[in-house]
Amino acid sequence: MYHLSKLSRSGKETWIFIHCDEWDFEEPDSFILFLNTYRDSISGKTLKYSKYTQYIVNNDELGLIFQWDDLFGNTVVIPENTDLQEATQKLQAICDKLNAAERQ
Repeated sequence: MYHLSKLSRSGKETWIFIHCDEWDFEEPDSFILFLNTYRDSISGKTLKYSKYTQYIVNNDELGLIFQWDDLFGNTVVIPENTDLQEATQKLQAICDKLNAAERQ
């Protein structure tokens, strides 16, 4: 089950940690599914953002940065100029969609 597990302010950015299961930190499968579901929800294209495991979606008005690593797992970086409530609601909707699909 996907859920937003915690918000963390880091300088000018906010990080949202998305928890799926006990394997989040070992395998990026839940990250890939989450990113692809978000991408599809806005009819965008996934683009590499940095040399790390960070991606953006080309037409994302929120400017979210999706990141996965074996320390934090699934993380979404929300830029300072992005409405935090709108971003949180959008990410929660993706969690709800994935959870509903899992229950079927």
